Amino acid sequence: MELDEAKIGAKLRNLRQRSNISLRQLAKSADISVSYISAVEKDQASPTLATLRRILAALGTDFLNFFSEEDNNSEKYVFRKSMMHTVTDRDREYTFILPPRKDIHLELMDENYFPGGELPEFEAMEHDFAGYVISGKIVIEIAGEAPTVLASGDAFHVPCGVQLRGYCTAGNKARLLTIHYPVRQG
Repeated sequence: MELDEAKIGAKLRNLRQRSNISLRQLAKSADISVSYISAVEKDQASPTLATLRRILAALGTDFLNFFSEEDNNSEKYVFRKSMMHTVTDRDREYTFILPPRKDIHLELMDENYFPGGELPEFEAMEHDFAGYVISGKIVIEIAGEAPTVLASGDAFHVPCGVQLRGYCTAGNKARLLTIHYPVRQG
């Protein structure tokens, strides 16, 4: 599901209205302009995954819960690829491996990072974040520290609240397995 094709605007607007949050309140909480959020809600602008994460956090939810439908997986311990959800922007692609269930207290993702584009903005996760580089090279940058290049076989852990960003260098693609824990249940 690509962000620019997902028609997420109506879904965001409905979530905001159900939460009784005005555009101005949401904009202030997410630190994004009212006009930009309004354009997103009207499907006139397509946010990056980082920007959408900030909007969803301000609405009290996350990617997994926002993009998932009802949990209709009748298997308790097995998760079929056909039930997994994928979101993409120009720089990244996330596949949510585990469904949002009250008995699962982590978020496991298969992430693909694509080369080029602008540097992503820094993000502070609301939970601990760890990853393992499956292939390629990725740059992990913690705010105020020198960037670190990770290659296939390298791993990382970033505690809750630390500002970070990840990206590929020119001509390089990377695939990671990441885990966010504990995930807030929504």
